[in-house]
Amino acid sequence: MYGGKPLRSGVPVETTRKGFRMKLRRVIAVLSGSEEDTPLLSRSYAICADYEARLDALFVRRNAASGGDFLGDAFSTYGMEAVLEALDDAAAIAARKARQSYDQRADDAAPDHIGRFVEYIGLPRSAMSREGRLSDLIIMPKPSSKDLRNKLNSIETAAFESGRPVLVLPTARACTGHFNDIVIAWDGSLEAMHAVVGAVPFLQAAENVTITHAGTESEAANQLAELSDYLELHDVRAATRSVDLDGRSVARALIETSSQNGADLLVMGGFGAPGWQRSLGRDETTCLIKDVPFAILLAH
Repeated sequence: MYGGKPLRSGVPVETTRKGFRMKLRRVIAVLSGSEEDTPLLSRSYAICADYEARLDALFVRRNAASGGDFLGDAFSTYGMEAVLEALDDAAAIAARKARQSYDQRADDAAPDHIGRFVEYIGLPRSAMSREGRLSDLIIMPKPSSKDLRNKLNSIETAAFESGRPVLVLPTARACTGHFNDIVIAWDGSLEAMHAVVGAVPFLQAAENVTITHAGTESEAANQLAELSDYLELHDVRAATRSVDLDGRSVARALIETSSQNGADLLVMGGFGAPGWQRSLGRDETTCLIKDVPFAILLAH
């Protein structure tokens, strides 16, 4: 113990060798009313307990007005009413399940780390712009093959509309709030810089941080040492590494090198590719979200 605060890797939670740590204060877990909610909340709470943050839950409930935007004129008035009524019923059931999962987690949690359950009625982009922007971190589950496109769209919406870092967690992994080995995927982009800044609380507490550049952009590769120096100012000691593609895509090179080195978190800029590539699922962000077996923190 140090000043009433637990030690982590021999370093106090709130202090560093040079000053104070950047802190997480409000974390939002995005729930869906499915079986994924319970493990997502457990991992989210572990993070909040580890970093002394408050966990809120957000469930976006599309009502009849917001749910009809994709039906167009293909339905008769009667048919549209029936579809919207079914959507409302399904949304109400999912909302109850999400609330139950949150209440169960709250019953076992320390009061200082449990905030509130937010049921937002409307469109996801509106929810993320209102709730997400007033948070330090948004946590969402890693998409599975089931309903993959909708879940990838939800992550993209969260990143675009909130402007905050989005942590994508594989819910099947152990419930731990600490990341020991972090890889930063660096390409010199504004999105990558946003991700690095959003990840500083995790970087400060990690045992190993590696800044990795995969590709042929010489300017980005030359910035590795500069980024390392910048992170040192925030009490993060980071190694640097350039990875040859050897015929691989950037995503595949990052996945293979990160996995070989035992990484448990990848920090990266997200959704910087043109819209047509994202719509086809051919952008690097989509490939990484689908195929990386561990957590990803991304920002746009």
